[in-house]
Amino acid sequence: MEDNEEKYIEHKDPNKIYISKRIDHTTTHPETGEEINIPLRYVSKVINSEKILGEVKERGILQLRITDSGKQEILAKVLEINNKIYVLTLQRYTTKSSSPHKVHFSFIGNEILELKNFIDSIILLNFPDEHKTKVESADLLKIKKIFYENPDVDLIEQILKNNVTNKDIVALGYRKNQLEIFRKLLEEENYLAEYKEKIIKNTQLKDELVWQYFFNKNPWIFGYGLDYRFMGILQKEFSASGTEADGSGQINGDFLIGDKKFTIFIELKKPNTYLFKNSSLRSGVWKLSTNLMEAKSQILEQKASGQIKIESETIHNSDGKEIKQKSYDSKVVLIIGHWDQIKDDTDLIRKTKIKTFELFRRDSRNIEIITYDELYERAKYIVNSSDN
Repeated sequence: MEDNEEKYIEHKDPNKIYISKRIDHTTTHPETGEEINIPLRYVSKVINSEKILGEVKERGILQLRITDSGKQEILAKVLEINNKIYVLTLQRYTTKSSSPHKVHFSFIGNEILELKNFIDSIILLNFPDEHKTKVESADLLKIKKIFYENPDVDLIEQILKNNVTNKDIVALGYRKNQLEIFRKLLEEENYLAEYKEKIIKNTQLKDELVWQYFFNKNPWIFGYGLDYRFMGILQKEFSASGTEADGSGQINGDFLIGDKKFTIFIELKKPNTYLFKNSSLRSGVWKLSTNLMEAKSQILEQKASGQIKIESETIHNSDGKEIKQKSYDSKVVLIIGHWDQIKDDTDLIRKTKIKTFELFRRDSRNIEIITYDELYERAKYIVNSSDN
C-alpha cells in the first residue's frame, strides 16, 4: 500500500460514508454482447474494531491469537445506473502500520450491524455529478427511517428526479412528521396528554406550555407566511421587562422572533380559547370573547415594553448571544382559538361570527390574529410546497 493510501485510510471518519469520483467502467451487455459503459463509484466506510481472535500459523501449526485493534474497511464498487453493488471487499488494517492483512472477513458484535447499514444505505446514495463526496452515516439512517415510516412512492420519485440533497430529505421528512403531530394535537382528544408524557416527559406541564414547546421545536412554522419573510426564533418566553430576554419579569411573551433586521412578538393562547361570547351585540354583529380582547391588550403591552427594552438595552438570549435585531413598531402575532368552535352554529350565526372576527382582525393595526387551524393550514402549505 502506498504512503498516501495509508494516510487516507488512517484519517477516514467512521461516522461518514466516502464516495469516490465517477469512474468509467466498460462491461458486456448480457443480452446483445456489445461493450457498454456504465460508470461506477467506490463507496467505502471504515469501522474502528477492537482486538479480536485471529488465525496465526506458527511452526506449521494453526493457532488462535488475539490480533491488534485496527480499522475494518468495507469497500463497495457500485454501479451508478441503479446503485447495484458490483464488488464488495472487506479489508482489515492494523493500527500500528496501516498494512492490509491478506484476507480477513471477521465482523463481530456491532460491526455486523454497521455492515448491514452500509449495504442498506447504498440504494439511498445520490450522485449529482462526477466529483467525489461524503455523507454522514446518521443522515442516511434518518432517510431510511423516513422511507419506512412514510412509504410515499411519489416523494421518492421526486427525490430521484430532482437531485434532492440528503439534508433536504431529512428536513422534509421531519416537517411531514411534525405536521402530523400538529394535526393530532389539534384534532385528537387524548394526544396532548400523550405528547406531554412521551415527548416532553412532563405530565404536569400546562397546555399553553405544550404548544410553546412544540413551536420552539418547529420554528419553520413561523418562518414563512408572516409577510412571507423567513423568521427565526430569537428567544422563547421573552421577558419584555427584566434583566435579559429570558429573565423573569412581570411582562412576558411566548416568543420573540425575527428576520435579519427586525423583530416580531408572538403570544400563544390555547386552541380551545373562546373567540366569541354566547350572544350577539346587535343584528349582523357578534360579541367577541373577553379572552380574545384581553389577549390583544396583553400582547400590545408586551410590544410597548419590549420595544423600549430592545432599543434602550443590550439584551442576550438564553445562549448568551446578543439580540441585534431592532424593534421599530414591531408587528405582533396572536395565536388563539380554533374555527371548529362555530361548526355547530346555524349558517346565519356562523356567517355573522366570521364577518365580525374578520372585521376585528382587519381593524387591529399591525396585529396579526391567527387561529390554530389557520396556522396548521399554513404549515401544511409549507410542507406541500417543499414536496413539490
